[in-house]
Amino acid sequence: MKKLVALVLTILINSLVYALKIEDGFIVDSKGNRVEKKEYKKVLILDPAAVEAFYLIGGEKNIVAIADTAKNPIWPQEKTKDLPKAGTIMKPSIEQVLMYSPDLVILNTMSEGFGESLKARKLNFIINEGNSFEQILSNLEVYGVVTGQKENATKIVENYNLKLKNIKEKISKKPLDIKGGFLFSTSPMMVFSPNSLPGQIFDTLGIENIAKGLPGGRPILSPEFLLAENPDILVGSMAIKNKSDILNSNPVVKQTKAGQKGNIMIIESDKILRGTPRVIDALEELYQELSNVK
Repeated sequence: MKKLVALVLTILINSLVYALKIEDGFIVDSKGNRVEKKEYKKVLILDPAAVEAFYLIGGEKNIVAIADTAKNPIWPQEKTKDLPKAGTIMKPSIEQVLMYSPDLVILNTMSEGFGESLKARKLNFIINEGNSFEQILSNLEVYGVVTGQKENATKIVENYNLKLKNIKEKISKKPLDIKGGFLFSTSPMMVFSPNSLPGQIFDTLGIENIAKGLPGGRPILSPEFLLAENPDILVGSMAIKNKSDILNSNPVVKQTKAGQKGNIMIIESDKILRGTPRVIDALEELYQELSNVK
């Protein structure tokens, strides 16, 4: 029984830590989908984070098409804006996918159901997922194999690990020691949980997450709860575009420390919430900006 429990715990831990991993000659995602471990010449990517990862390691030549993100640009925008499109992230087009004859399709969690259409047509696919710094950098190593840029990917991962270590050391010497909420929406007021990428960002910065202990990935905050927690800062992203959207979302907001002191911040979602190493680049900038919050 002890061995069985240990095995189950190991499986659970691995699924949480590694979104993509290499196992017995296969690339395996967190949902159990697997493809052969090799370079793929014609990759169709329906996840913006994976597109950015390919460009970061020099594997863009392997991309045949991407998903249209409409309002949110994909880095590096001057190069990705002209790439062929195969539908949107939420509504990929199977007809357009087939038109490009990809040897691998990369989905994200929002288009996970599209995998059934790909499976029916015997198309290789995996799901990209990056909910932590560790997952993001692990994925980058896997994409080094997929693009034939393994050596380059390994060097970039090493550099980002060092950068992340240095940032954490800097923050540990002077943590922010403030309380905050990372808002997903204002109506209703929903926040990211500590187990999300925004939650890890808060934890790394030394910000106490008011969502700690609340059930769900994006719990809804009641006015009473928000007032009781009385956060020092409120950070908005996703569909929240203006500070006034947060301030005017509920009269209680203006009664909190964040509202009274004007500690309201808007962050571009593609810069800090997309699961790519650019999150680590933005982490230090965010720390500097929040250092003056009282």
